Amino acid sequence: MSNPPSSRERAPPGGSGTSDGSEPPDAGRIKVGVSDLSITTGGETLTTSGLGSCVAVALVDRSAGVRGLLHAMLPNGSETDTGIERPGKYVDTGIETLIGELEAAGASPGRLEARVAGGAEMLDLTDAVGPRNVARAEQCLDAAGIPVVERAVGDGVGRTVRFRADGRLVVRAADGFERTL
Repeated sequence: MSNPPSSRERAPPGGSGTSDGSEPPDAGRIKVGVSDLSITTGGETLTTSGLGSCVAVALVDRSAGVRGLLHAMLPNGSETDTGIERPGKYVDTGIETLIGELEAAGASPGRLEARVAGGAEMLDLTDAVGPRNVARAEQCLDAAGIPVVERAVGDGVGRTVRFRADGRLVVRAADGFERTL
């Protein structure tokens, strides 16, 4: 579910925006927790951390100035009671809820584009959750007609993401490597 405005945390003021793509001074920050999602129509940066096998799905309609970020733990929730109660816990129900909230805020589904990060193989399991989360995200987005324009998925490293006001997703890996999608 979306974070109510009262739960939004702002980054402290100071610093300066740079040509390296960092946020401008006084940019707000909205933290998106595990099993949660949030949208913004302003200049805030949506952030989430702790992406191991979890997947982050960032959707943007640049024309409407609406963005949303999902941090999902598991691929399928549509057939569970928990998927109804906590749609952000699952990739499928989370994407469906995120699209609905973006539309309610003025986004057009035909203009949405996606960036996907996470889905690491953190443990050596036969049926690893990370790759299944990524596959489910891509299936759900394809079914909704939303193109995945960039991805930073897989491997065995955790990630943190910042979804900037310009619609770009900054992905920082636990090994320190950072790239902007």
